[in-house]
Amino acid sequence: MIRTSPTNRPGKQVMPRICSIDYLRGIMALAVMVYHFLSWSLGVPDSGTLVGRLGVYAVSTFYIISGISLYLVYQNTRWSFREIGSYVLKRYFRIAPAFWVATLLMITFYVFKNSSFVPDWPKYASNFSLTFGFYNPRDYIPGGGWSIGNEMVFYAFFPLLIVATRNAWLFLTALALTFLIYIWFAFFMLSPRETLAEQWSLYINPMNQAFLFALGVALGWLRDTMGSPSKVTAFSCLILSTLLFCFYPAEGNQIGIVTSDKRILFTFFCGALCFSVLHLNLNNTFFSPVLKFFGDISYSLYLLHSVAATYVLQLLLPIMGEFSPFEKAAVLFIFVSPMSICISYLLYRYIEKPAIRAGKKITSYRKAGNAIGETA
Repeated sequence: MIRTSPTNRPGKQVMPRICSIDYLRGIMALAVMVYHFLSWSLGVPDSGTLVGRLGVYAVSTFYIISGISLYLVYQNTRWSFREIGSYVLKRYFRIAPAFWVATLLMITFYVFKNSSFVPDWPKYASNFSLTFGFYNPRDYIPGGGWSIGNEMVFYAFFPLLIVATRNAWLFLTALALTFLIYIWFAFFMLSPRETLAEQWSLYINPMNQAFLFALGVALGWLRDTMGSPSKVTAFSCLILSTLLFCFYPAEGNQIGIVTSDKRILFTFFCGALCFSVLHLNLNNTFFSPVLKFFGDISYSLYLLHSVAATYVLQLLLPIMGEFSPFEKAAVLFIFVSPMSICISYLLYRYIEKPAIRAGKKITSYRKAGNAIGETA
């Protein structure tokens, strides 16, 4: 297993990519698409089903993966003003372009759908600047955009969190604080007597999701401080966490698995899954090319599948006549699903990747300029 230098010795070592984490991200993006397509045709899947559980916890797993990934990339950063600037630019170039495309497509939809359309400029500004998560998490435009708003909040506090990992007690205190807030939402803020949709504003509050991101950082930190378990242990953890996630007793509306003790249990299952995948690093399997493909396009697919479905369900199908729920499901899975995957690939290749390269070039120019200034 690849090991890195301890976090209390910051340096410039480059962390090799953990492919299995990307694979898991791709699987979760597909799960979200399946959940949404079923919800928009046959009805919201029950929390007793695998799809119903993934509809909630796939996004939770995204946050854990995000924390792991950022820790692995930035664990040895010294966090000077220059490096903070580079971090901000790289994150923005990674997230913003695809989000802008999804936002523009949804605004275009609203223009065509509503003859009395009135622009909401403050809302557009908050979406294009990706700042809505800080003050109004419900102000997102593209479907699923709330989680991106949350991510931007987590990115803002990430430098403080990762610096804290250089002191075990400080980091564990920060982790415990986010966990206490997590418990507060699960046991006191969210009510199991109301549906998740009725409490959506509370659920998508970044304070309710912050522990998941911090948990990801903690898993990366544990990998460095405690080493890697055996492959047998990691694989056993993978199987056990998957089985528990699939079959632990739960039913009804999704609010039942995001409140009380089940919130803690299902979070533990997701954390254990990410822990095992992180340490297995299955990057040379028969399915690796397919998993890599979906890992690469996962962000675009997460944003664009709802955009594509919105256009088809609300603009195209009404023109063609009445469709039963099963017919809508068939359209979504047979037509919209492959269309979403193809569009997501194009967005990844021609917008996401060039934007990521541009962000790296800009930060490298800044570093070169600073180096010249120091030697002049």
